[in-house]
Amino acid sequence: MPHRHNGDPLDANIMEQIRNMPERPVPADFSARVMSGLQPKKPSAWMRFKLWLTKPRSFTFTPLQAAPALACALVLLVFGFYQMQGPSPENGVRLTSVRFVMDDAGKQATSVSVIGSFNDWKTEESSMWYDQKNGKWVLEAKLPPGDHEYVFLVDGNRLVPDPQAAMTRDDGFGNKNSILFVNGDHEQHI
Repeated sequence: MPHRHNGDPLDANIMEQIRNMPERPVPADFSARVMSGLQPKKPSAWMRFKLWLTKPRSFTFTPLQAAPALACALVLLVFGFYQMQGPSPENGVRLTSVRFVMDDAGKQATSVSVIGSFNDWKTEESSMWYDQKNGKWVLEAKLPPGDHEYVFLVDGNRLVPDPQAAMTRDDGFGNKNSILFVNGDHEQHI
């Protein structure tokens, strides 16, 4: 069978020599020696983590072994539920109904609000309503126990301490704040 070559006599001679070489059997441990000479490729940490995550695993346990884990899960669930409720006056502190009243028989004022330490001195949530029959401005609110400073804000620009409050405190700006004590069951003006 003719063999092709590029016409170079040297190439033809080499090919003939190779063709005439005796065939020797492959040693039995050839594959093992080749494989032992290769350096194992170590996967990156990310690849090992990914393999660990994606490899199916099976766990076996007894109910007694699972009891501590279930107890911990239950505690976390209850704690999480309690945290979601958050601390609010309705959930831990008993609120007391309080009634603020300011006399204004002739309805001299057009608007009155109660501002104080219990509402961060904001007027939005504490506008009083006028009781025509009794000639009084009235606001009913629920407050937590403690002492609360407050004043009436008349027509949005005039601060008036509660004339029915027995105790006032200087606010440091030349005004007097009324003091209301709430002990959990009822209000007290001192």
